[in-house]
Amino acid sequence: MAPQSKDNIIEPLGEVEPTGAELYGPFPKAVPIPFTNKDGATPPVEEIEKAKAYSDLEKYPDYRDIGTPDEWLPRDGRLVRLTGRHPFNVEPPMSELRKTRFITPSSLHYVRNHGACPRLTWEEHTVIVGGQVAKPMELSMNELVELAPHRELPVTLVCAGNRRKEQNMIRQTIGFNWGPCGVSTNVYKGILLRDLLLAAGVDERKTKNMHVEFIGWEDLPNKVGPGPFPEEPWGKLVKYGTSIPLARAMNPAYDVMIAFEANGEKLQPDHGYPVRLIIPGYIGGRMIKWLKRINVIPHETKNHYHYHDNRILPPHITAEESLKNGWWYRPEYIFNELNINSAIASPLHDEELPIAKNIDKTYKVSGYAYTGGGRMVTRVEVSLDGGVHWELATIDREEKPTEYGMYWCWVWWDLEIKVADLVGCKEIICRAWDEANNCQPDNPTWNLMGMGNNQVFRLKVHTNKKANGQHVFKFEQPTQPGQLAGGWMTRTAEKPVSAGFGRLLDAQSEVKEEAPAVETKKEGDKTMFTMDEVKKHNTEHDVWIVVNNKVYDCTEYLELH
Repeated sequence: MAPQSKDNIIEPLGEVEPTGAELYGPFPKAVPIPFTNKDGATPPVEEIEKAKAYSDLEKYPDYRDIGTPDEWLPRDGRLVRLTGRHPFNVEPPMSELRKTRFITPSSLHYVRNHGACPRLTWEEHTVIVGGQVAKPMELSMNELVELAPHRELPVTLVCAGNRRKEQNMIRQTIGFNWGPCGVSTNVYKGILLRDLLLAAGVDERKTKNMHVEFIGWEDLPNKVGPGPFPEEPWGKLVKYGTSIPLARAMNPAYDVMIAFEANGEKLQPDHGYPVRLIIPGYIGGRMIKWLKRINVIPHETKNHYHYHDNRILPPHITAEESLKNGWWYRPEYIFNELNINSAIASPLHDEELPIAKNIDKTYKVSGYAYTGGGRMVTRVEVSLDGGVHWELATIDREEKPTEYGMYWCWVWWDLEIKVADLVGCKEIICRAWDEANNCQPDNPTWNLMGMGNNQVFRLKVHTNKKANGQHVFKFEQPTQPGQLAGGWMTRTAEKPVSAGFGRLLDAQSEVKEEAPAVETKKEGDKTMFTMDEVKKHNTEHDVWIVVNNKVYDCTEYLELH
């Protein structure tokens, strides 16, 4: 049976506060529109319109998922794929994200998967609560839902690598190319972790040096070996997990939630169905999907992914250096709370604005801004003259603060500018501030994982003459996500200065571990292959690739992907 039934609304437990739908609805439709071939064909319009849930379109997988473990799950073809066909790592195009602004359709929410999407069921899945608790529990989903009063609120999720491609244009990181849309907002419903832990007998007065560990359901490859903990060595397969201080978990102001709904419906599979962790104000990488275990422990978790993901190392630390001197295990480099950030959504990349017929008009520049820690975004500023003068944008603040005064969501902003002011303008810059007076830096600071990239957002403005003689302003974003071409940062001459590196050329990129060379007959001192020979090795069990005219056998690395 499908992991999400069509009757997918969970009955509330008698809430007295306004519901999420009453405050932020109606929610955008969450039914995906798969592309059934590379030309962008979609299922029949009438089937899409009558569909109530993704499961109504199960016979229409996206063509890129055919032949992968995720073929059972229909996905929206408009999502930009960042890591090829599999695993599924995507962000929505900015053109789609800006349509709904505050609340993102669940089917267009960004996704970060490390492996195949688990096909779990509501009826069979359980959550185990253990460790140093007085009352260990294993709860069915129905028991979990009935355990405590429900909490429902909007939360912005952001991938720690949002805007990473800009860093990859300076120097290659060890991460793939997120554009500026690794960010989305849904209204989540669940129970507070605090209430669950109280039910398990946790004493909220005894939180010193205690942590809560969260472990997901999936098994993932270990890419670094046995790890630094001899008492708990990492095996060939590891779980995705993390931990937070127990004091944070027990503080109701932080709204740490065990969630089972998003935008009024059960979670979609790619977003953790049937249950996930939500830590408002944190990076998305800490919000464990397909949650299986919760443990109260007297130390930070020893989970593989807690250490070998979501770290912001100093800019001089290379891939080779990171494996020396315990850099991954130093607590000062962990990335938890979001930093201040913003981006421009209008104009879009390559958008053109005819000059003559608009010169006496205005144009609305718009975008998003977010921060972490429950802080409020207090202002967004826009400059047309290289940062000499700044204008205040109008903030569209839809989120209602919590009873503790916390803000867990992005804002969208707008600024009407005179088209005439674009004459001679080289770039449109935006930057955001929060209530702690955190402000985006002017220049990026490169780091090995390419995380937390939050320098001011710069949109280039070009004055072009078209073939028909018409003069236009043409706008250029820094990059385009994934393998999409375009962006001013892709040109070597325009790469910005980065802390510790300056303008790096491609020749200075990281030297990656090479796959073993393939044995064959030699001609002189060189091993020669024809492309016809290489093309024979193109199955899931035998893969050769060509990089810079060298042939590599990548078969032994397939299980890592």
